[in-house]
Amino acid sequence: MARPDEAPSIEGDAEERRLIDRSAAGDQEAFRQLVIRYHRLVINVAYRAFGELSLSEDLAQEVFIKVYRALPGYRHEKPFKHWLHRVAANAVTDALRRRRPVVSLEDMEQPPASREADPQDVAARHDLQQAVRHAIASLPPHYRDTIALQAFGELSYEEIAKTLDIPLGTVMSRLNGAKRLLRERLGDLVRGEEANTA
Repeated sequence: MARPDEAPSIEGDAEERRLIDRSAAGDQEAFRQLVIRYHRLVINVAYRAFGELSLSEDLAQEVFIKVYRALPGYRHEKPFKHWLHRVAANAVTDALRRRRPVVSLEDMEQPPASREADPQDVAARHDLQQAVRHAIASLPPHYRDTIALQAFGELSYEEIAKTLDIPLGTVMSRLNGAKRLLRERLGDLVRGEEANTA
């Protein structure tokens, strides 16, 4: 369900369409306006996946380069926001697949989330998050795309159906299949985390 501040307006849709068409024709100022309009959305998708602002910024740049190149083939039948979500989610899963775990000194020096948090618990949670991200990236594309839009894009079932142009029942089926595969692949890690929180 759309929030009141996100309700589409006819004028806003027409302006967005003009920006998209001008950007597709090579107008860099129009594209800059699109980037300004949607930068936060892309950063949020990336940040939910990586949990690091610098990586999220890098990925946002990559996403907008892909968008700029793909705009001439964009069709207005699908809302631009949904198309952009899909491009961002695909870029996130590609980046997670390419990424090797790196531990920097900066990461090691960060204090625990709270004074009461056990550093081992914080590290274990971080390891679990990394394992889940990598497991999502390794899923078959139809599962990966669907769950990435839910997990990283925070889209509703209906928004995922519109973004992927598939029926709502297929979204639910793919999410169930993806979660089943993730449980199988992460079995010991997930059971260990559940035991720690029980």
